[in-house]
Amino acid sequence: MTRWYRHRFHNVPALQIVFWIMPRLPRFVHPPMAAVTALIFFFLLKRERKAVAGNLRRVSGRRGLALYWKVYCVFYSFCDLMVSYCYVPQASHAQLLSMLADKDRGAATIDRCLEAGKGLIVWTAHLGNPEFASRLLEMHGRPVNVARVVEDKPAEKLLRDRMATERLRIVDLRNGARATIELLQALRRNEIVAIQGDRVYNPRHGAEVPFFSKPAAFPLGPFLLSQVSGAPVLPGFVIRLGWLRYRVLMGDPILPAASGDGDAGQRAGLRQAVRFLETTLPVHYDQWVNFFDFWQVNSSD
Repeated sequence: MTRWYRHRFHNVPALQIVFWIMPRLPRFVHPPMAAVTALIFFFLLKRERKAVAGNLRRVSGRRGLALYWKVYCVFYSFCDLMVSYCYVPQASHAQLLSMLADKDRGAATIDRCLEAGKGLIVWTAHLGNPEFASRLLEMHGRPVNVARVVEDKPAEKLLRDRMATERLRIVDLRNGARATIELLQALRRNEIVAIQGDRVYNPRHGAEVPFFSKPAAFPLGPFLLSQVSGAPVLPGFVIRLGWLRYRVLMGDPILPAASGDGDAGQRAGLRQAVRFLETTLPVHYDQWVNFFDFWQVNSSD
C-alpha cells in the first residue's frame, strides 16, 4: 500500500491549536491569518512546494512567478480546508447551505440517481473541500459512507473522528475485502458511497489513463463497485470561491459497466471521470491539494 508524504507539522497539537483558536476569532481575521500561515509553510515545506509546482506546471503550463503564485494559493486553500474542520462537522444543513455561493448543489441529479434504488457512488478528488461535499450529501436523507484510507497517525484519526456522525461514517479501505463488502451492502441499502478517486493506495487496484498528456494511475475500485452493485458513479467537487465559501461542480452520471465487459467497462468509466477532473483543473488547479509529484507516485513505473 502506498505511503504518502509526511511532514512534522501534521500532528495533533498543531491541529488542536487551530481548532481551539480559529472559532474564537472574528471571521474577518481568518483570511489574513491564513495568508500569513500559508506563506510560512510555502517557504518551510520545500519538498512539498517543489512537488506542487511540478503538478501545476503540467496542468496549467505556467512558469515563473505566475506559477509560484498559484503554488502559494494551494497552501492557502489547504488552510481554508483545515479551518473548515472547525465549522463543517457540526454545522446544520441551513448553515452548510449558507456557505454555498450557488444554491444549485446538484440535488436533483443526486435524487434521480437514487431513484433506481441501487445507491450512488460519488467520485471526487483532493480538490476544493471534499469534507464539505460529504456533509452536503447527508441532505438526501440517507447515510453517507466515505471510503478512504485512514493511516495510523493520530492527526489523521483526529480528522476522521471529527467528521464522523450518525449520518456520515468512515469506511477504512485498509480493511480490504471487508471494506468492499461494507460498501456493497451500503449501496444495496440505497445509501451513498463517497470516494476520493485521485490517489491509488494499492497499485494492484489501479489503472493508467492519459491525464494531461501523460499516463497516470487512478483507482478502479469505484467502477468495480458500480459494476457489481448497479449503482451509477457521479463525479463532483466542491470548489472554494472565497474564505469558507463554496460552489458545487458536478459531471454527468456514469452508468455501470455491463457485467460481461470484464474491466474494459470499468476503465471506460474511469476515463470519463478523469476527463471531468481534467476539464475542471485548468480553472481550479490552485485548489488541488496533492503535495507530492502526482505523476511519479501514481504511476506503475
